[in-house]
Amino acid sequence: MAIAAAMLVAAVLVLFVARRFAEQGYARRERYRSQLFDAELDALARLREASRIREDLIASVSHEFRTPLTAIRGSAATLAARGDRIPPESQRALLSGIVEHADRLGRLLEDMLLAASVRPAPDSGAVADVTAAVSRFRLGQARPPVVLEVEQKLAAYVDTVSLDQVVRALADHVRADARRDRTVTLRACRQAGEVVVDLFYGSTRTEGELAELLEPFGAREAAATGRPATLALYVVRRLVEAHGGRVIAGRDGDQLRVRIALRALRPSADRTPVGMPV
Repeated sequence: MAIAAAMLVAAVLVLFVARRFAEQGYARRERYRSQLFDAELDALARLREASRIREDLIASVSHEFRTPLTAIRGSAATLAARGDRIPPESQRALLSGIVEHADRLGRLLEDMLLAASVRPAPDSGAVADVTAAVSRFRLGQARPPVVLEVEQKLAAYVDTVSLDQVVRALADHVRADARRDRTVTLRACRQAGEVVVDLFYGSTRTEGELAELLEPFGAREAAATGRPATLALYVVRRLVEAHGGRVIAGRDGDQLRVRIALRALRPSADRTPVGMPV
C-alpha cells in the first residue's frame, strides 16, 4: 500500500509538473503570437500610410505638373515655329518662363522624393545646432524683409541634414506664399523641454488654407490662381514628426504662423536672443 501510495503521489507530481510546463509553454506561445500580431499590425499600418501617401501624390501629380509642362511646351513650340519673327524682348520673356517653370517642376520633384523618403528616427540620438541652422534662413532678393530673433545655444534631437532641409523648406514656402510688403519674422527659443521655432508672415490665405498645406498637395489652386504649387510645409511636417517633434499652422493676429517644436537637448546657458534683420 505504501508503495502504491508513493507511486500515486509521484504520478500526481509528474502530472502537476507537466501541466505547469505545458501552461508555461502555452503562455510563451501566446506571448510570441501576440508580439507577432502586434508586429503585423504595425507593418500593415506602415503599408497603409505608405499607400495613402503614394495615392495622394499620384492623384495630385498630373494636376500639379500639367500647368508648368503646358507652359514649357507652349513657349518652346512658339519659339520653334516663329522664333525668327518674335522680337528679342519677347524671346527672352518666353525663355525666362521656360526656365521658371522648369525650376518649379524640379522643386516639386525634389520635395516629392524627400517627403517619400523620410523615415521615423525619434530615437536616433542625433543632435543639431538649431541656433546656427535657423540663422541661415534666407529668402534672396526682391523678397519680404526678414527679421531673425534667435536665442543662443539652442540644440535639439534632430540630425543636421534634416534640420537644414526644414529651414530650406520654410524659406521655399515663404517665397511662394508671403506678401512682399510685410516683414517676415523667424523666432527660435526654448520653452520647457522643447526648442520652438515660430515663423510669422503676411499672406492672403485663411488659417484653414494654411493648415491644408501640411498635407500632400493640400492646396489645389495652382491652375486656377497661378500661385505656385508647393509641398514645402508637408516636407517640414514629415521631417519634424520623424524626429519626434510637431508642427502647428494657424493665425496669430493679422499674420499667419507656422510653429515647429523639437525635443530640446538641454537648457540654454545663454538665453540672450539675437535680433538681426536679413
